[in-house]
Amino acid sequence: MKKVAILPNYLKDESICFAKKLSDYLRKKRCNVKILGEKDFPDKDDDVAVVLGGDGTILRACKKFYDTDTLIFGINFGHMGYLTECLPDEAWEYVDKIVLGNYRVEKRMMIEAEVIRNEKIIHSFVALNEAVIYRAKLMKAFGMKISINGRHTDTVLGDGVIIATPTGSTSYNLTAGGPLLTPTSDNMVITPIASKSFPQSSLVVNGNDVIDVKVKIDGLYENIAFASLEVDADETFDVCDGDVVRIRRAKHEASIIRVGDRSFYQTLREKLSETDFNA
Repeated sequence: MKKVAILPNYLKDESICFAKKLSDYLRKKRCNVKILGEKDFPDKDDDVAVVLGGDGTILRACKKFYDTDTLIFGINFGHMGYLTECLPDEAWEYVDKIVLGNYRVEKRMMIEAEVIRNEKIIHSFVALNEAVIYRAKLMKAFGMKISINGRHTDTVLGDGVIIATPTGSTSYNLTAGGPLLTPTSDNMVITPIASKSFPQSSLVVNGNDVIDVKVKIDGLYENIAFASLEVDADETFDVCDGDVVRIRRAKHEASIIRVGDRSFYQTLREKLSETDFNA
């Protein structure tokens, strides 16, 4: 590890303070280090991005470094911490191992979401967790015509639909009753939100499938209200009657550093058993 970017969560003083300590520590290890500001762009030749935050900070980091070969290493300053590797008091031991090259890299699927209006792409996003289409400004359920690889699969009438990656299956998808996928599996999962029509709770599809969701808003509302597309609980975009949201595998994957020997299933069991969300 030669060139390191540190991304603190700027809403947490303890994360900012830790970033300074970590920067000094890594410089003593002869690393080229910089602390990124909230709006700073990363260098494409950064070897490692050390993220000091929870899962939300990791999600933003994966998008910030999306088209690079930078490896992501997370130190948990959040709550759940599915994507982070260690707690702050463990970090020094883990960082030493990374400097020595004693780690493995876990590849995580990312997705692209495009909003298509009148056959033109008007906006696009990348996400590590999920794309969610939900009623937002509507006061009632709306229709979503779902097609997979150009073939009509079903029409959902409900409050929305979640299209999640394996990583995102532990997030909103799980709370909506969707299945858990192992993080490195080659699948996506489609889960309706408060569906009045979808016969299954969820549908697991191939990771190379292209999913189209065509929005149908009741005629009384189509000119005055919108549904919303939200990706990774971070970015949103209003979608209108007749718009198509297209979700597919992204061109690049996220590369997550793993140092410890804790399995996904062990982490899952520990996280789901935690009840003190103020810890």
